[in-house]
Amino acid sequence: MLDTLKKYNEPFMRDHSHGDSLSPDIFAFTDRGSKLILSAPHATRSFENHHEKIADVYTGALVQLLGEDNNISTIVRTKFVPYLTRVADYISDHKLEEHYFLDIHGFNQPIDYDICLGIGHFQEQDYPYLSAILSLAAGYNLRCIVNHPNYKGLYGLTGSYQQRWHQPNVIQVELQPYLRDFYHHPDTVLNTTIPFFNDVIQLYSK
Repeated sequence: MLDTLKKYNEPFMRDHSHGDSLSPDIFAFTDRGSKLILSAPHATRSFENHHEKIADVYTGALVQLLGEDNNISTIVRTKFVPYLTRVADYISDHKLEEHYFLDIHGFNQPIDYDICLGIGHFQEQDYPYLSAILSLAAGYNLRCIVNHPNYKGLYGLTGSYQQRWHQPNVIQVELQPYLRDFYHHPDTVLNTTIPFFNDVIQLYSK
């Protein structure tokens, strides 16, 4: 599994995380017919607010592996382009808005949580799977918070989806580096991160 993650990660890391410049699409959609879609919109560097944004490294490989192992559809950014491209626009253009989304990101700030879940303008009780996700996190001894002041999901896919379709279908999932860096923390990724997400994905399959 570790070798597979490293193989999947290689294209995202090319040219200092600018990704695969030869990729025909900015976002790669693998349609496995699931009602849940995993997304990694910052698997490579991207362009936002008039400047280049660093990549949420390792999220692309994690999403690809989780999608393949659980037969779940995925959307992953494949390359940097010097203009604004939003995964919400891709979802709209391809009429995917009826799905649920776990939007996988990474953060590096020194805060006392392992995972931050952003639900934008909705309340926790509005989300059908949120309480179960929090219970699963506790079972893995993961410190999890909903709508941390810095990670509410107001401006990414979560906020854009809520503005367009007014449904609580997207959760922004922010991960600490040690939960996604399978080079320096392979045991944590293999024994905590991936099993946790496998269990979360099963919630959406019931």
